[in-house]
Amino acid sequence: MKILVVDDELVSRKKMLKIMESFGECVAAESGKEALEAMALALNNNTTFDLITLDISMPDMDGTEVLSKIRLLEEAKDFPKEKKAKVIMVTSQSDKNTIITCIKAGCDSYILKPFDRSSLSKKLKEIGLAAPEAVPEGSSLRRMVMETIQRFNQGEIKLPVLLQVSKEIETVMNDPNSGIKEVADILEKDGVLTIKIIAASNSALFYRGGEKIKDLRTAISRIGIKETQNIVSTISSKSLYQTENKQFKELIEALWLHSLACASCCREISLKLGNRNTDKIFMLGLIHDIGCLLLLKSLGDMTSESLPINKEDLLESLQEVHTSFGAAIMKDLGLGPEIANSLAAYKWTSFKKETPQEALILNLAEKISTHLTFGFFEKSAELSGLESAKKLGLEENALLEVAELVSQGMNSLKGVFD
Repeated sequence: MKILVVDDELVSRKKMLKIMESFGECVAAESGKEALEAMALALNNNTTFDLITLDISMPDMDGTEVLSKIRLLEEAKDFPKEKKAKVIMVTSQSDKNTIITCIKAGCDSYILKPFDRSSLSKKLKEIGLAAPEAVPEGSSLRRMVMETIQRFNQGEIKLPVLLQVSKEIETVMNDPNSGIKEVADILEKDGVLTIKIIAASNSALFYRGGEKIKDLRTAISRIGIKETQNIVSTISSKSLYQTENKQFKELIEALWLHSLACASCCREISLKLGNRNTDKIFMLGLIHDIGCLLLLKSLGDMTSESLPINKEDLLESLQEVHTSFGAAIMKDLGLGPEIANSLAAYKWTSFKKETPQEALILNLAEKISTHLTFGFFEKSAELSGLESAKKLGLEENALLEVAELVSQGMNSLKGVFD
């Protein structure tokens, strides 16, 4: 069987190739353009691929557009229907509209990420392709990731909620007659929050010289009511980064530091761009790895401490799906399509003209965080030649200035939110 694997993400492409090589001879394409070139070359040689696995979400042209053009190439060569390539669309979205779009574009089937050899073998048989019997993967990490996402899609996983005090602050913010006094009245009910808000106002994130603040109302005045709400939400979210499983504690702590560094980078990048209202982008940086966090916590609950885990396999499985899973969580939380779209697109290495600015900032924030050794999936990153920086109009010197500010602030920030 000749197979064309199309996926723009390196980790996903490698994982798919590893699975598909047991079914036939594979060719890989990292973009829609490469896929069309490979298909045209095969057709010009009076042959074709028996199977194409085609990722839906790609930056240059999405999978449905690539599929439509593949079908046009086949029609131009007068390929009979029975000889046309079988196409399985690979998607992270289980919603009805995505599936209908795939079918209308001319696919033979679709499969949801993440999947394993066994589930793919079943799909091949359903569309009439021969496939060897796959050995069930039992309680593998990949299988557990799949089960967690399936449970989420079926509504069996309850999403975390913020502390009540954060909701009370939001209510105050929505009241035009309320202000700093009313917010302070709420926060003063909790001594720990009061101390942390004052500490935050004196941290490198907000402190730019002058006298140190010692009272809550002055702290709120310096930070701003919106930023105060974000800090309360941050303190609340920190409590989510907990697990009883010792094997996962180190990973979850590393993820927290990565998220905090990304949030700080997002804020500083936004300021560099002249945006004074940084509360939303700070929170986006903080929660952008919510999919990864939820998966890690779930795996920690499902895995016995006596069962050793392969960290490399775990990170590969998480990296393949966590952005799309996080986007689905954001949609479920009702935080708006802008946030979900930004989470779905920020990992791309090339960007469309209409890519949201938030996605570009988040992409850049991840690179700078990794450069500062706060990376999670990657341990190093260069800051030169980044397309997200070019799209935002930021020179490398500006990135280094952001890195310096965040580096100086991380020690004090860790103290504020621990």
